[in-house]
Amino acid sequence: MSRFSNRTVIVTGGGNGIGAAAVRQFHAEGAAVVIVDANAEAARGLAQELGSERTLVAVVDVSDPVSVQGCIDNALARFHRLDVLVNSAGIVDPTGPLELEQQRFRRVMAVNVEGVFLMCQAFVRKVVERMGTASIVNVASTAGIHGVANRPVYTASKHAVVGLTRSMAIDFAGFGVRVNAVAPGLVRTSMTENFFQTAVDSERQNKLPPLGRFGRPEDIAEVIVFLASNAASFVTGAVMPVDGGFTAGKAQGR
Repeated sequence: MSRFSNRTVIVTGGGNGIGAAAVRQFHAEGAAVVIVDANAEAARGLAQELGSERTLVAVVDVSDPVSVQGCIDNALARFHRLDVLVNSAGIVDPTGPLELEQQRFRRVMAVNVEGVFLMCQAFVRKVVERMGTASIVNVASTAGIHGVANRPVYTASKHAVVGLTRSMAIDFAGFGVRVNAVAPGLVRTSMTENFFQTAVDSERQNKLPPLGRFGRPEDIAEVIVFLASNAASFVTGAVMPVDGGFTAGKAQGR
């Protein structure tokens, strides 16, 4: 039997990038997967690829509590249980600190931080109500571990995700809910494609991590699935860098 047979997994940002890779991995492991994304076309395309039997598409604004609650309710109505939540939805704003406008700052924080909080809150309330146990994996970033130049709001938001993860791990432990995070380094997705405009750019990115390559969405998804699985049953409050050694090098002044 696969590790996630008869379990329901909700993945925000599930239509693209790391989220989509996680959806595919959980589905391959037997889970019923709720593909949550603001991009309806991407989410539906992935659901069509995987088939309708164990997939549900939810077009959700994770910063809107009504939209979030509807997602959780629809997941329960379709699959009758909640087991794993992966918060992968996120946006980036490359505006520097002197140019960044308040409206843009608030939008990034609304999606990257409020979205994580609202999804966790609605998810855990239902888990507790139904007297179950569950696992949450938040997608932070190496930008949540160290500072990044000219990314003030993204860096702040990912530091906040790290803080939420550790705080909720303590708060939810008594309910049987584990909360962990992954902190990806540079991963080639549609959101980071501007870092790979030329062959020279790609080569430069390959040289940054000690392992000598940039990340793939599947690299991150494998760790997400591990943290959500029973193999990590004694792991909570962890923030795991998945970055080819990039933050280890930062710690050494590289």
